[in-house]
Amino acid sequence: MPAECSPPEKTFWVYVSLWIANFFSPLLYSGVTTILPSIAHDFHTSAATISLIVMLFAYSQGFIGSIGGRMSDLFGLRKMMTIGFIICFLTLIGLFISTNFTTLIIFRCIQGIGTALLISSSTAIAINITPIYKRGSILGILTSAAYLGASLGPIIGGAIATFFGWRFLFILLMIPSLAGLILFRGALRLEWCTLDEEKFDTKGAIMLGLGTGAISLGAGLFSMYFPLLYLVPIGFILLIIFVYMQKHTRYPIINIDLFTKSGKFSLGIISIMVNFGAATSFVYYSTMYFQQVRGFTPLMAGFFLLFKSMAQFGVTPYAGKLSDKIHPEYIVIFGIILCTVSLIGTAYLNETSSIYYIYTTLFLSGIGLAIFSAPSTVSALQDIPSKEIAVASSLTATSRSMGILTSQIIVSLAISHYLGEKTVNPETIPLFLNSMKTSFLSMSAINILCLIGYIILAIKIHHSDTITQKQK
Repeated sequence: MPAECSPPEKTFWVYVSLWIANFFSPLLYSGVTTILPSIAHDFHTSAATISLIVMLFAYSQGFIGSIGGRMSDLFGLRKMMTIGFIICFLTLIGLFISTNFTTLIIFRCIQGIGTALLISSSTAIAINITPIYKRGSILGILTSAAYLGASLGPIIGGAIATFFGWRFLFILLMIPSLAGLILFRGALRLEWCTLDEEKFDTKGAIMLGLGTGAISLGAGLFSMYFPLLYLVPIGFILLIIFVYMQKHTRYPIINIDLFTKSGKFSLGIISIMVNFGAATSFVYYSTMYFQQVRGFTPLMAGFFLLFKSMAQFGVTPYAGKLSDKIHPEYIVIFGIILCTVSLIGTAYLNETSSIYYIYTTLFLSGIGLAIFSAPSTVSALQDIPSKEIAVASSLTATSRSMGILTSQIIVSLAISHYLGEKTVNPETIPLFLNSMKTSFLSMSAINILCLIGYIILAIKIHHSDTITQKQK
């Protein structure tokens, strides 16, 4: 049975623990992304191989996040979030003591499971304990926490890699992991378990895992062994079978009707995937660009990225609050426009781009994503029935993880095509810049399609409002 909200005097600390979870997960991503060149140097790995650290993390995060909403409904939101914190803490220890690249990516893959549980559970818990008229504001605050984590990750990772060595980043990250766990367990003592008499679709979960895994591995490793590229179409076939299974099973992992009956939800999921995925690939490419192309230290690269992320952190809460007052779709349109312009601008960076040009693209990216994020989530969840809100809210959070996975597939394909097994060095810089250009222009094209969808939706909303006003 569903539990009640925790006592009012402890609700604040529940929000604090949710804030830490949203802060911690992107910190794990952006901080580790910043130290990739240092890891590549120590383990003597190519650009394509080192991207596996991000790819496998994104795969496990996306896969587990997709089934996380269903797992939380069956086994409890509190339990899933607790497990997420514990997995993250233990894998940080494993990453610190890893002695070879294989061990490192195994722990990183497992860590993605922990962050997936944190992301999907925290959003669902926030929705459950927050009144409808405050959800935009709360989601804005939690999203700003994610951007603060993304902001500090490059600085912290860069500073530690520069002065102490990349391994010590994992020791430092144990602090928010442990603090979040202790606060959460102490503040929220009751449990949500809304579907405790239903069954978990194991076959569907396996099919989803095989499908996303085949696409991820095929795209990420085909430069090492070209026939692996055939895994990509096989993965898409498996996902089509997964969708068919979900429509014909009594207890689906993902209710496909959520997508078919609510155009706003489907559009929201797709746009969140595209823009958050583009933002994370932005961090990956920018890190490599600043360090490998421009010759900056990891710390200097982190300060450049801080400019973008602090813009996100400062604006996001206000965009969330505004979405409680006006139709969020209007705000989303403006955010997508800025994101698209920044992607196109970044695609044309070269070895001699001015610092002012770089700062402009970073600023537009940060402001655009800040304006877009919370309103897009509010819009996606507006038409969802209350009994489906936990799964739907976890899917909106998981769409960020799937966005990371999708963007990394695009990045891996581009890097593998242009660089293959070559490392990024003065001779291969033009090839690296071509891969960056291809990736960002591809994401821009998809974003333009999302923009068209939101413009059509906004026109329909405006037309409906006009009719309503006339009837009054």
